[in-house]
Amino acid sequence: MSAFEVVATLAEFGDSDRLSVDYDDRAVLIFRVEGRYYAVEDLCSHDGQPLTDGQVVGHALECPRHGARFDLRTGKALCMPAIEPIPVYGVRVEGSQVLLGPAADALPGSGVGTPGTAESTLPIASATGQCVVPPLPPEATSGVDPGRSDAVDEGQMLEALRGVIDPELLINIVDLGLIYAINLEEQVAKVEMTLTSPACPAGPQLVQQSKQALERLPGISTAEIKLVLSPPWSPARMTDEARDKLGIF
Repeated sequence: MSAFEVVATLAEFGDSDRLSVDYDDRAVLIFRVEGRYYAVEDLCSHDGQPLTDGQVVGHALECPRHGARFDLRTGKALCMPAIEPIPVYGVRVEGSQVLLGPAADALPGSGVGTPGTAESTLPIASATGQCVVPPLPPEATSGVDPGRSDAVDEGQMLEALRGVIDPELLINIVDLGLIYAINLEEQVAKVEMTLTSPACPAGPQLVQQSKQALERLPGISTAEIKLVLSPPWSPARMTDEARDKLGIF
């Protein structure tokens, strides 16, 4: 479907900030935020359930079940546990009629951006409702000599990642067994890592800090961190020292 079509009237909003409509055989939510209109598919990319009753703060729509947040303007996932965007649609208001169409065809000023893209370096929700990623403290990689010009190896990369500490378990991610694969290709560090659970609230923080730790190493221009959940993590992946700290024998 490429043309815009009438899906509702402004009167149908009443006093509500949202309206549920059908468009192109999909359930779509239209939101009214500060006099502008935004439309997203009524489906959380994390669990496949409706977002109808989700709270809106600013331009962020929160899933009512697990707390994932999405930007109404782009569909981008803002907070874990969601990592995939949700589809967005173009909105036009002509007189008293509300029309929907492809986001790319939205009129300037309609309040609709371009569709979001999936990212793994997602922030977590703070107590204030903002999404933040705490920076990695400089001392976390204090053992790395920034003046070295030679290429790093896997051992040095793992040592840098030992500076990333799980804030709940207080153990570094390497000893926890969260690193599944690591390699360096033409100054790009590529890491596959997991979490102790799919809904781990510290996940975005660990991903971002891992990226920061690796990009501080000489010979690495950028780090790509990929979250993988298969095979699932288990305590058996921890080092003996990590198990001792947690009292697991």
